[in-house]
Amino acid sequence: MNIGDISAKWASLEPNRPAIVDVPNDRRMSFGELDERVRRLANGLLSRCGLSKGDRVAVLSKNCIPYFEIYLACARAGFIAQPVNWRLSVPEMARIIEDGEPAVLISDAEFAAERDGLKDELNIENWLEYGADSDGSYDALVAAADSGEPPGSDQVGDDDPVLILYTGGTTGLSKGALHTHKTLFMGMLNQTVAERIVPTDVYMLTGQMFHIPVALAMNYLAHGCPVVLINFEAKQALEVIQAERVSAFLGITTMLNWMMAVDGF
Repeated sequence: MNIGDISAKWASLEPNRPAIVDVPNDRRMSFGELDERVRRLANGLLSRCGLSKGDRVAVLSKNCIPYFEIYLACARAGFIAQPVNWRLSVPEMARIIEDGEPAVLISDAEFAAERDGLKDELNIENWLEYGADSDGSYDALVAAADSGEPPGSDQVGDDDPVLILYTGGTTGLSKGALHTHKTLFMGMLNQTVAERIVPTDVYMLTGQMFHIPVALAMNYLAHGCPVVLINFEAKQALEVIQAERVSAFLGITTMLNWMMAVDGF
């Protein structure tokens, strides 16, 4: 079992089926488009950045389509995604990133200042950037890479590590919790039963993709459900629920209270 095959399954069955609605960046992507970019990114990281199975890929970004591409490409090729909490200070980010020893750091241009600060503190060989006003390095890598199945992907999955999520550090320094393909899948299985997920659902991701909410969103993708990405704001969340016919989302009590306080709720 390889978590990165989620996009491949639906690209094979229904390539034009909607996969991701990126509200902040006004973009939509089908499963066919998503899977091609996942394959290209995986191949680009393998051939052009020289990564190999087990290498870490750090990500500094808010919710967006490329974030999903990175997660799925890492899973497909055997890399380990290392998302970074963008709310941290640069020294805090640097400590976490250094702990994971990534071979590449991919960031949104929105965090160019933080990236430059990290460059002064970290020895990372590969730096890629996407987003408005970026240097275009991420998209150039994807565009130039082969679109075939990444070599060795059939040897990846099950007990191979795929994701490092860092704890909040409430009782000390933040610690990296390592997830495998199998541990993520078992969590997805539990969620499927508890939430009674069906392929007609539409899921809105209100949490940030640098932590466990992304696994919930990937599970809806696994069922062929569109995932709607937002960076939470109460009024916009209500508007998006209506516009996209959202049937499921995860919101903590504070979020729900803010939403219910919006005029005209």
